[in-house]
Amino acid sequence: MTAKTKKLSALCIAILAAPWGVATLGLTGRASWPHKEKSVGENTDAAYRDGFFWGELDGRQGKKVRLTIGRWNEEKDRASFKAGYEKGYQEALSSKNAQHWK
Repeated sequence: MTAKTKKLSALCIAILAAPWGVATLGLTGRASWPHKEKSVGENTDAAYRDGFFWGELDGRQGKKVRLTIGRWNEEKDRASFKAGYEKGYQEALSSKNAQHWK
């Protein structure tokens, strides 16, 4: 291979590899977001995770608190949903306020 061919090959590889590198860096950045550690129970409790999801969603959209615990039959599940909802809602509001003041 000539020097010109080698340079051209290296350039083509760099151009093809660039999007992969950007995507990899983007995913790495997401993995390092400052998430608060949750206890093992919170990570495995479906009702808590469901509540957290809906609370965070409502908080980000600026909606009023609306607990929809009726879909959970057990009282402990309803309590977990409520705890998750409240935490998600509060985190979304604090995140929203922090972004507002930047």
